[in-house]
Amino acid sequence: METAKKKWNKQKVLKTISNYLLITLGCFLLAFGDVAFLVPLNLVTGGVASVGVIVQWLIAQSGSTLQIVDIVTWALQVILLIVSFIFLGKKFTLHTLFASIVYPLFFTLLYRFHLCDFVSKQLVSVPGEPDALAKTLLAGIFAGAFVGGGVAVTYFGDGSTGGFDVISVIIARHSSIKEALSAFFIDGSLIVIGMFCMKDIPVGLIGILSALVCALMVQYCYVNANSYIIADIVSKNYEEIMDYVHKHMEHATTVIDATGGYTGSDRKILRVAFNKRELYDFRNFIGQADPEAFVTFTQASMINGEGFDPLVRKARVIESQKENNKVEDGK
Repeated sequence: METAKKKWNKQKVLKTISNYLLITLGCFLLAFGDVAFLVPLNLVTGGVASVGVIVQWLIAQSGSTLQIVDIVTWALQVILLIVSFIFLGKKFTLHTLFASIVYPLFFTLLYRFHLCDFVSKQLVSVPGEPDALAKTLLAGIFAGAFVGGGVAVTYFGDGSTGGFDVISVIIARHSSIKEALSAFFIDGSLIVIGMFCMKDIPVGLIGILSALVCALMVQYCYVNANSYIIADIVSKNYEEIMDYVHKHMEHATTVIDATGGYTGSDRKILRVAFNKRELYDFRNFIGQADPEAFVTFTQASMINGEGFDPLVRKARVIESQKENNKVEDGK
C-alpha cells in the first residue's frame, strides 16, 4: 500500500511539472503570436492584447510615441484576475493564475527587448507598397496559428490563459448563454471596435480571418486530439485483452454478461473507454490477441469521471444547489 502511494505521489508530481511546462510553452507561443504578428500590423482579433493594440493605435494617432501595449495587457490581466476572485472564487482563480502572469511576462520581454523584430520587420510594409495587404494577410494567418496553438498547448497542461475567458465563465454561470457564444460576442465586439477606430475594413477582415484560424487550431490541436473512443469487444480471449488495457493503457474496463442472439451461447462483452490517440495500437493488439474478435468503436465527444476529465460542471451544479438550499432554509 505504501509503495503504491509513493508511486501515485511521484506520478502526481511529474504530471504537475509536465502541466506547468506545457502552460509555459503555450503562453510563450501566445505571446510570440501577439508580438510578432498582431501588434506590429495593428491586427485586432479579440483577447486582451487586442485592447492594447486599439489603445496603442489611438495614442499613436494623437502624435505620441508612448508604447503601452504590454502595460494595457498587464492591467487587464490583473483586473480580470480580481474579478475572477470576486465572482468565481479562489479555486478558479488559482487555476488561471500561473498563465495570467506568465503570458504578459513573455509579452513584455518579447515586446520591450524587440525579440520578435526579425519577424515583424519582414511583414510591416511602407505606405503604398504593392504587397502590403498580402503581407498583412500572411501575418494574420500565422498570428492565428501561433495564438491558437498556444491556447491549445495551455489546455493540454490543464490550464487557462485567463483574460476575457473570465467574463465568459461568469456569464455562463449566471445565465443560459454558453461560454463559446459569449466569447464569440466579446471577440467580435473588439474586432468591430477596431475596424471603427482605425477605419480600415480590409485589416479588420484579416483580423476576423486570423481569429478563425485561431479557432481552427484549437479545434484541430486540442479538441480533436482529445476526443474519446468507447470500444465494445466480444472475444474468447477477453481476459488477455483486459489485462493489456489495465497494465499497458492504464484504463479500467467493464465486463458485461451477454447472450448471443443467433447462437444462444453466453458471451462476455468488454467495454473500454480511451483516448483516440490510443486507437491504432489498441486495435492492433486486439487483432493479434484474437483475429476473430468482434469489436465496435464509438466516438465520444466527452468522457468524465475517474481517469478522465473530472465532473467539474456537475460539481458546480451541486454546490449551487446546496447554496440555494441554504438560502431557502435561512428564509
